[in-house]
Amino acid sequence: MKKIMSVLMLFTILFSFAACSNGAGEGDTKVWYFNHNETDPEAIFTNVQDSIDPNRIFSSVQFDENMLHGTYVLNNLEKDIGQAEKDLTFQEVSLAIGTYNISSLPVAVYNGAKYLPDLEGNFRQVEDREVAVLGFIKDGKIATIPCSYEVSANKVKYTVLTETGSSAEDFSYEVDDAAFEYEFSLCGPYLTLTDGTDTLKLTAYSFTENNKSETTMHGYSTEKTPLIDELDYFASQQDSLLNYAVSKDGSYYKNSAFKLSDDGRCTVYLSYTDAQGKEQNVIRQYAYIAQCSGYPYLNSFGIMLFDEGKIYDYTDDVTEREARILKSEGIDTDALDEETIKEIAEKKEDLYDALYNEFKANGITVQINRSTGEIAMDATVLFGGDSAELTDEGKEFLNKFIKAYTSIIYDEKYDGFIAKTIVEGHIAPISGATYESGMPLSEQRAKNVKDYCLSGETGADTPKLAATMETVGYSQSRPVYDADGNVDIEACRRVSFRFVVNIDAL
Repeated sequence: MKKIMSVLMLFTILFSFAACSNGAGEGDTKVWYFNHNETDPEAIFTNVQDSIDPNRIFSSVQFDENMLHGTYVLNNLEKDIGQAEKDLTFQEVSLAIGTYNISSLPVAVYNGAKYLPDLEGNFRQVEDREVAVLGFIKDGKIATIPCSYEVSANKVKYTVLTETGSSAEDFSYEVDDAAFEYEFSLCGPYLTLTDGTDTLKLTAYSFTENNKSETTMHGYSTEKTPLIDELDYFASQQDSLLNYAVSKDGSYYKNSAFKLSDDGRCTVYLSYTDAQGKEQNVIRQYAYIAQCSGYPYLNSFGIMLFDEGKIYDYTDDVTEREARILKSEGIDTDALDEETIKEIAEKKEDLYDALYNEFKANGITVQINRSTGEIAMDATVLFGGDSAELTDEGKEFLNKFIKAYTSIIYDEKYDGFIAKTIVEGHIAPISGATYESGMPLSEQRAKNVKDYCLSGETGADTPKLAATMETVGYSQSRPVYDADGNVDIEACRRVSFRFVVNIDAL
């Protein structure tokens, strides 16, 4: 017999974590600051004028399932459920296991859930569709219903999932006939749902009174998203030491701070020292939506930022990014649990920091793209024109580069962590060039760089490096994108070093 995968009071488990305190008030608007505790955010943002209208921006956004990811609930589940029970109408809903009288709208929503509960209370991963868990009021408590969901314009349709098999070896389900359809709007920390009769505004979990501890706002840029002034990823906790922002080239910003208001505005502050040694301060304002993870061990949220024409997506997390990189290296990530992937990512983070500092100390200009795992050098520095022959300047550059590179990866802290180093050749996707026509040049450039690095002229530990170094040509198949999300032709002309980790050494 088919049974719905529903567990009463599941949300007492999912929503018993902690998060940030309520923001300070500015009139009727709540404000949250995320900054280093040695900075004064009010001094940073006091004279900043509002420059965008969130409602106008969101009115033109084409929302999709990914944008609804996150946990949204009543502001205070324990206190507000009684009032919601009075305000909402109730309806009889026929499900696979019977007919139930539930609230017209859910009072808790977990969109983009990675796992769904089975009848034994175990959580099983679902990968073939977007799934959600909806929490409705039933007899004064919260009953949860797992669903798949899809978005069309400003409407979201949740279709109930029913379990057809559950064991250690078998977990299967079917899409039920029962469905819930609502109009929705997103703005700042709020998701508003309406069924045409009732309307309910839910709040991203990290911004609610359900939270009892600090929240981290953090986000890694997703693939191909535009970037804010080259900002690749950041983490920031309210009035805390935890505050950093990292550029696409691997460097850290001198300072960063964020001001979020519940009217949908996010103001971003970044400071850095430019190539001339002058301090630069950048302040930008965007409309935003927050995506709270809802994990009990990490109270955090990512963020999507919007201006008149672009969406800046900072909702990747460290394990998702690392899993993507590992898959591109041919590693079976299905055999790794999240904690292992996270451990790999954190150790690589330290390694990238060490490499960046070593390169900087020796005046070596490379791009450390942490989102792809590449350490890229400009092909025009290494070769002349469309040639694959190394120039004297290119050899001099490689002498310094390989000495710095090996001094770090063979350091006691990382020795054994690197299984192999791959030298990659890339060309630009220009008009008239094809994948096939560009392959010989990309392959030969990678080979010539490898051969020179192993020639002994660089002074590197040649036998050790030779045992782990490989080459590959990618022609124009892996372009580089600029801060606006467009192909950067000049940056595409590169030779990259990419290290593959030794999973067995963990």
